[in-house]
Amino acid sequence: MQQLTLLKNGFAVLLCTLLTAPSVLSNNLTPVKLSGFTTKQGLSQNNVNAIIYDKNGFLWIGTDDGLNVFDGNSFRTFVASDMIDYGLNFNTIRCLAVDPEDNNLWIGTNGALERMNLKDKRVQRVVLENKEEVEDVKGITWSSENEQWVGVNNLGVFYSDDQETYYKIPNSKVSINALVSFQEYILVGHDNGLFIYSAKTHDKLFIPNFKFFSEKSIFSLKVTKNQLYIGTTLGDLFKVDQDLKIKKLYSGSNKIKSITEDNNGNIWLGTEGNGIIRLKKEEDYKPYTLLHHKCTNRTINHLYYGANHNIWIGTFGNGLQLYNENDPFFTLSEDKTYGKGLSHNSVTSFEQLNQNEILIGTDGGGVDKLNIQNGNIENVVPKQYVISLKKIDDLILVGTYQSGLRILDKKNILSPLDAIDQYHNDLSTDNVWDIEEDYFGNIWLATTNGVVKLNLKKKSFVRYKNNPDDSHSISNNDTRKIYRDIKGDIWIGTFNGLNRYDKESDTFKQIHFKSKKNQNININNAIISIAEDDKLNLWIGTFGSGLWKLDRQTDSLYASGINNRLPNKVIYSIENDSHGALWLSTNQGITSYNPKDESIRKFTEEDGLQGKQFNVGASLMLKNNFLIFGGTEGLNIFNPTKTITFLQNIPEVKVNSITVVRNQLTNKDVDISQLNQVSLSPEQRTFYINYFGLEYNYQHNIEYEYRLRNFESNWNQSLSNSSMLYSNLPNGTYFFEIRCRYKNQKWGNTLSFPIILKAYYWETPLFKFAIILTLILIGLGIYFLYVRNLKHQKVALNKIVKERTQELLNKEIDIIEVENQKAQLIKETLKLREKELTTHVLRLAHMNTLVDQIDKKLEDLQQSNDPISKNKISSIRREIKQAENIENDWKTLNTLFSEVHQNFAQKLKENHPDLTEGNLRLCNLIKLNMSSKDIAAILGISLNSVKVARKRLRKRLGLEIDDSLEEYLKNI
Repeated sequence: MQQLTLLKNGFAVLLCTLLTAPSVLSNNLTPVKLSGFTTKQGLSQNNVNAIIYDKNGFLWIGTDDGLNVFDGNSFRTFVASDMIDYGLNFNTIRCLAVDPEDNNLWIGTNGALERMNLKDKRVQRVVLENKEEVEDVKGITWSSENEQWVGVNNLGVFYSDDQETYYKIPNSKVSINALVSFQEYILVGHDNGLFIYSAKTHDKLFIPNFKFFSEKSIFSLKVTKNQLYIGTTLGDLFKVDQDLKIKKLYSGSNKIKSITEDNNGNIWLGTEGNGIIRLKKEEDYKPYTLLHHKCTNRTINHLYYGANHNIWIGTFGNGLQLYNENDPFFTLSEDKTYGKGLSHNSVTSFEQLNQNEILIGTDGGGVDKLNIQNGNIENVVPKQYVISLKKIDDLILVGTYQSGLRILDKKNILSPLDAIDQYHNDLSTDNVWDIEEDYFGNIWLATTNGVVKLNLKKKSFVRYKNNPDDSHSISNNDTRKIYRDIKGDIWIGTFNGLNRYDKESDTFKQIHFKSKKNQNININNAIISIAEDDKLNLWIGTFGSGLWKLDRQTDSLYASGINNRLPNKVIYSIENDSHGALWLSTNQGITSYNPKDESIRKFTEEDGLQGKQFNVGASLMLKNNFLIFGGTEGLNIFNPTKTITFLQNIPEVKVNSITVVRNQLTNKDVDISQLNQVSLSPEQRTFYINYFGLEYNYQHNIEYEYRLRNFESNWNQSLSNSSMLYSNLPNGTYFFEIRCRYKNQKWGNTLSFPIILKAYYWETPLFKFAIILTLILIGLGIYFLYVRNLKHQKVALNKIVKERTQELLNKEIDIIEVENQKAQLIKETLKLREKELTTHVLRLAHMNTLVDQIDKKLEDLQQSNDPISKNKISSIRREIKQAENIENDWKTLNTLFSEVHQNFAQKLKENHPDLTEGNLRLCNLIKLNMSSKDIAAILGISLNSVKVARKRLRKRLGLEIDDSLEEYLKNI
C-alpha cells in the first residue's frame, strides 16, 4: 500500500467560486481545484466506473481492472486471480452498492453479480439465472419493500427477497444502462426508454407522465432528496418531483453518464467528452462547465457526493479526482491547468484593477492579468523582472529589478519614467521594491539606493539617502517597504531599522531595535514588511528576527511573543484581515496570528499553498476581503475567515490492520477495519497496529495519541498516521486506545479496540490446573510413600532404640556399678586419709606436748643445783630426736589435707594472696572442725594466742564482726 499525501499533487488551479458571486459569462466556465489519484498513488487502473462509501466511511472505487478501497491514506486493491480463494471473479466493475442491512458490499461486474463480506473481504459470486452465462450487471438497488433488484444488460431485471434466490421479470431483456428505486417504483433506463415496475407486485406499470421518455435513450438515473433525475444519451437532463411532474433542466449534446447533487442543491453532470457540467440551483440551474485540464473536454464515468462536501469524480483515463468545496486555498502557477497558466512561477507583486481583474507581477515573466471569475490569464507585459505594482488613476506603475520604474498605460504599452532627482540621476537602473501614494499625491518608491518621493505631474523626484552624520536622514539606503498608515504617516522599512517621515521638516525619525543606533547593516535589523491592525498597532516584519510591534508613544520596538512559535522568522509580507488577524508569509508557508488571544495557525504546501517560500511584498487584500499571496511556485487566493474555520469537524479515528511479524523477512497483514475486536494466536505476539484518521483531504493536519491499556498507562503521541510495534506481550486481553485531532485543536473521541492474545497451551488455566493437580497427586503419592516409609522406619527404629536402650541400660548399670565401686573406693580412701590426717594431727599435738615437756625438764634442770646426770641428758636427747620430725609431719598433714579437701588451699590463696603459712595452717585446722583448745595443742601455743591468731585471720580474710569464720572457710 502506497502512502499518499492529499493536496500535495501540485495541481495549479483556481477556484473562483470562492471569490466572487456568480455572474453571467459568455463561456460559462468555472475554474475548480482538484486533487487526483491515479495508478501512481496505488489505484489499480485509471478508468473509474463506480464510487461508494461503506458504512464505516471507507471509499470503494471500481475500475476497469479491479476493485479498490481507500482510507484517505492508502489504497488496497482486489483483482480476480486463480491464486486467490474467495476473490473477484471478474475485474471490470460496473456498479457498487452497500447492503442496507448486512455488512456486505454488492459488486456488479461485466460478468457476474458478486458479494463481498466486508469483515473478511471474501467475495462470493451470486448466480442470477445461469452460472455458465455472462451476467453484465449494470445496476443494483433495494426497493421500498426491502427487496433487492438487479439489472443485467441484455438479460433482464431480477429481484430477490432473500438475496439467494432471484426471480426474473418477464420481458425485461433489453440493453440496460441504469436502475434505481424511486418511491414505490423501480425504474430501468435502457436504450429505448424507461421501464417502470411496481416494488410491491413486480408488475410493469404505465404512468402517463413517463410516456414522455418512451422514445428516449436513458443512460443515467439518480434519486436524491426525493427527486428523480434522468440523463439521456443525447445530453438532456430531466427532473421528476414527488408528484411525478417532469421538468427539463439542461440540454446538451454529450451523453450524461452520471448525476449527483451537492450540499447547495447544485446538480453535477458527468458527460462523455465534455467534462463536468454544474447546474447552479440559485440561478435556476444555469449550466457552468468546470475548468480543469483533468476534466475539461474529457469523459466522466461517475460522480459521487460524499462526506465533508467532497465530490468524487471517476474519469476515463485520469483516475480518481476529488473536489472539496471546503478547501480554502487555490493556486495558480505556470502549470497549464486551464490550458494557460502564469507567465512565470515566481510571483512578486499584485494590484487589483476592478472586482474581477488582478495584475500579477512575476520575476521574469512580466505582468499577467487574471480574471478571477473565469480564470482567463493574459500576459500584458512580457519578459520583465517585475517586483512591485501600483495603480494610480488610469496608470499602472511597474517597479522592476534593475530597470527602474515603468508606466503601463491603458493600451498595455510600457514606458520608462522620464524624470531626474536632485543629483541629476534618473530611475532607469534602480530596484523599485515597493510603491505607495501619500495623501498629497506624492509617489514613494522603496529602492536599493534610498527612498524616492516622486511627483508624476512634474516628472521630478527627490531621493532621500542615508547621511551618517545626520540622525534625521533615512537610516539606510537599502529600503524594501513603504507603508501609509491610517493617519497618513509614511513609514519606510530599511535594512537598518524603521523610519517615519516628517512632512513639516522633510526629515525622518529613525527607530531601531536596539537602544543605540546601529551604524552597520545588521540582517536582524532589516525590516521588509509593515502593517497596521484594526487597533492602530503597527506591526513590523523582519528579515530573520520575526515579528515586532511598535509602541507609538515611545517609538520603541518590542518583539512579539509568538516569535518562538513561528515556523520561520523571515516575514516577507503582512496582511490584516477584516477580523483583526495578521497573515504572515514566510520561508515556511503562511501563518495566521490573532493578537487578541495570541493564537496562531500554520499553513504549508500540504494544505494547498503554492510552495514553502513566498516573496517580499507579494501580498494584497482584495476588495472582497480575500487575501492573495505570491511565492516562488505561484500564487494563492483564499478567504481568511473560511481558512481559519475550515477544520472544525474532528475526524474519526480508525484501526485498519494489524501486521503480524512472522520473521525478519515476512509479515502478514490482518484486515481489522470492519471488526470490533481481534484475536491473535500465541505465535502472533509481535505485531504492528496500523491506525489513521478517516480524512480524505487533510491527513497531514492530523496528530494522534495512543496507548495499549493493560500494558501501558501513559499516552504516546504521533504527528502522523503510522504504526505502533508491540513485541512479546503476555497472553491476555488488551485495549488499543487511540484518538486524533487536527493540530492545535481539541482531541476527538477515544477509540478502544480490544486485542485478545491467545495463550500457549502451557499458559491456559486448564493446563495450569492440570499441572497443579498432577503436582498435588505426585505430592500426595510421595507423601503417602513417605509416611509408609516413616512407619517402617519407626518400627525398625523402635527396635533399634529398644536394643540400644537395653545396651545403654546395661552399660549404665555397669558404669553405675563401677562408679559405686569407685565412690566406695574414694570413700574408703578418704576415710583412710581422714584417719591418717587425724593421726597426724594427734601426732602433731603429741609432738607439741613432748616439746613442752622437754622444755619443762630443761627449765627444771636450769633451776636445779644438782649436777646434770648423763641419764637425764640422754633422755632429753631421745625426746628431741622424736620432735625433729614435726615439720615433716606438717608437710604430710598438708598433703593429706589437700587430698581430702581438694582446691581449698588454691582457692584460698587466689582469693587472699597475702595469707602467711601460719594463717594457712590455722585455716586448715578450722576446716577440720578443730576446737581452739585442739588448735592450741597442735600449734603449741596458748589458748589466748589462738584467739589472737583467729582475730588476725578474720582481718586478713576481710570478715565483718557478724561473719562466721567457720562458715566462710566451710563454703570455700
